[in-house]
Amino acid sequence: MNTRHEQNILTFSAVGALFFAILALVWGWLTHSQMIMFDGIYSFISLVLTILYFYAARSIAMGRDGNFPFGRAQIEPLAVSLQSIFLIVICMKAFSGAVITLFSGAPDINSLSGMLYATIGVIGCFGFWYYIVNVGVKKSPNSELLKTQGGQWFMDTLLSLAVLIGFFTAYILQLVGYEQYARYMDPLMVIVAVLFFVREPLVALVGGIRGLLIMAPEKTVYSASKEVIKEVAKQRGFEDVVLRLGKAGRGLVYEVSFVAKDPNNSCSIGEMDAIHREVEERLRKLFDTPLWLSVSFVHDRKLG
Repeated sequence: MNTRHEQNILTFSAVGALFFAILALVWGWLTHSQMIMFDGIYSFISLVLTILYFYAARSIAMGRDGNFPFGRAQIEPLAVSLQSIFLIVICMKAFSGAVITLFSGAPDINSLSGMLYATIGVIGCFGFWYYIVNVGVKKSPNSELLKTQGGQWFMDTLLSLAVLIGFFTAYILQLVGYEQYARYMDPLMVIVAVLFFVREPLVALVGGIRGLLIMAPEKTVYSASKEVIKEVAKQRGFEDVVLRLGKAGRGLVYEVSFVAKDPNNSCSIGEMDAIHREVEERLRKLFDTPLWLSVSFVHDRKLG
């Protein structure tokens, strides 16, 4: 994986988040729009979390050392989990504030100004999403950080599009003489946006927790790994193989036990090393991702 490329894309994403955070916060404050302010706060938190991602990527690239004997792969799901929790909290606070505003009387809104802001948001966020997905993720397909960033910009694009539709609806209501209803579009947009948007951090949080707990990866990953290892076992004359496989961030954790039919089977240290190297080489060709591999040799399958 090209870690330098990954860090450059994260830096690019951080610059974009900073631009939209400042734009939204200033625009929302000047126009007194709750929806635009919500967008600005979200963009600001995204910026902080992008910086967190940047340092997480650098830390993961450092690999193993005395303090991290099994590598730093779990820093990635930790960063994803923290991001998700922050965004869920923001959504909850924005939702409660919008509901209070809706029932206490909403202020007048500048629909034309809102449409202009939302149009800039749709074009800009779509551009960042397209670049990260088509340039960033394609060169680093196993980077959960870049995938999460791409998903975040995509949600930003949809959110900006929803805001554009909302402000356009308010503009139409004002044109036909229903100004008293148009003012409620701002808090309603916040409520709809939160309900639509909160799914992404919830799903990411579940994935982050799975990575922290080193839970099983997709079934296709397990099946492909098991097939490769069983081939090695068959070629080397072993009766069976026991595989335990977990995913920690972008990395895979393997615990492989070759089961010998004969308890008196003599296998030299050199042969064991050769089997270990062969399994590792085949798995690295199969998946372009960091892996931790532990290999043992047993007769009793229960010990595998």
